[in-house]
Amino acid sequence: MWIPEPPETVRILSVSDSESYLKWATQLLSSLPDVEGRVVLIDNPILPTAEQIASAVAGTAWQHREIPVITRRDLARVIADHSPDIVLGAATGPIVAQVFLTAHMLAHRPALVSGLPGMGLPARSKGMNYRRLMDAFITHSFAEAAAYTEASTRTQVPCEVLLARLPMLRSAGIPQLIAEAPRTLVFAPQAKVPEGREEREAIVAALAEFAHRHDGSRAVIKMRSRLGEFETHHEQHSYLEILEGLRRRGVPGAEQIELGHGPLTDFLTPGSGLVTVSSTAALESIDRGIPTLLISDFGFDPGLLNEVFADSGATGTLAEVAAGTIGFPDPEWLAENYFHPEDSQLRRSLGLLATRARTAQLPNRRSDVLRQKRVLLRAELRTITPAPVISVYRKLRCLG
Repeated sequence: MWIPEPPETVRILSVSDSESYLKWATQLLSSLPDVEGRVVLIDNPILPTAEQIASAVAGTAWQHREIPVITRRDLARVIADHSPDIVLGAATGPIVAQVFLTAHMLAHRPALVSGLPGMGLPARSKGMNYRRLMDAFITHSFAEAAAYTEASTRTQVPCEVLLARLPMLRSAGIPQLIAEAPRTLVFAPQAKVPEGREEREAIVAALAEFAHRHDGSRAVIKMRSRLGEFETHHEQHSYLEILEGLRRRGVPGAEQIELGHGPLTDFLTPGSGLVTVSSTAALESIDRGIPTLLISDFGFDPGLLNEVFADSGATGTLAEVAAGTIGFPDPEWLAENYFHPEDSQLRRSLGLLATRARTAQLPNRRSDVLRQKRVLLRAELRTITPAPVISVYRKLRCLG
């Protein structure tokens, strides 16, 4: 079948629901040449505040621009009004499912593309099932591309797996370490890991010990939100609460720990070092040649979202955090994981998808539409059904 040349300009409408996805979407669209991008937020319980939005879009084409907020009822109208070649589902799974289902029901549907706002390993079946109607999925490393190709087969989600660099990574090649011992340790926390209070308290205690042992040094917990603001994932034990507890107990160095807010790039400056369990912030730090340490005390497994870092050469203990001994990944690991050369293939692939959308050559997957409706219905029921009822239902289903 003859396919015309890809259009010179690709129209992309991005729909996001949270701060992290909004950051990814605006960074991605800003990095692509010859793209006419539109960005909207969909109203939902984790909608970012004005301050979170400003931090997310800092340094992108959407800085100082208003990001419209729409409702689910607005989706079909907004997609139709913008008439995009591609709808980018830059949101959590249930929202992407709703966006893609709405777009797929249009008379001339756009191409449907999704991805994750950072490191995407492990490749989970649940996330793929929510994105069942997608035409393409964006990954950010060779390891991710292989994992999501396998997940596509396993879940029978027929999509093209695309490879690109994370858009916030700007180094031309393999990053080089800035040879400077850190005077400021920046800790990048995560809502989901580590889960236990004791582990979280151990991290803050190590930061306090670093600040106490090194005159003229300081430690910063780079917060993703302020009190009362929402993030993509719920946090059970807040670092603010833990830090206040250490201060009340008079732990040396606890008073020298600061809480940081705003764009991460403001904290990744010469003289700093970054510490985290598995946050994508580690990649942004490495990208700038900043000493970076992935905490090894809790192990490396899928639950901690950090398996990919196990052989990076940048792991270290909390004792090394306290000592300020912060390293940097091996060049071989960097080349395989997230720092491959940028070859513009993503833009070419999106151009071809745009052509297929404009010429009505995208598949109409009626059976997948029905499956997606059932997935959404189950998700909606879980939000209104009491937890004990769900528990009993699951037990009965297992017995049957």
